[in-house]
Amino acid sequence: MQISSDLAKESIKENGVYRFDFLQNDGDEGRFLLIEAYETEGFRKSHLETPHFLNWRRTVPDMFSQGTTTVHYKPVYPGSSDWKKE
Repeated sequence: MQISSDLAKESIKENGVYRFDFLQNDGDEGRFLLIEAYETEGFRKSHLETPHFLNWRRTVPDMFSQGTTTVHYKPVYPGSSDWKKE
């Protein structure tokens, strides 16, 4: 779990990253969710080349008993132009 917390803490510092949430299911403590929001697809792709992502990717496969699933969404509300990085 620490490796994913570290990933989130470093990822949110990247240019073009609006959100990077690391969530734990309150009914099943072994289930986790990463929610990421990027300014553009280019920033998302750049994130995949960062040292902290590559370290996470090398470290976590043995932790997943059921593998991982990636699903892409686009913002409806607020729209992309309304996302702000504080």
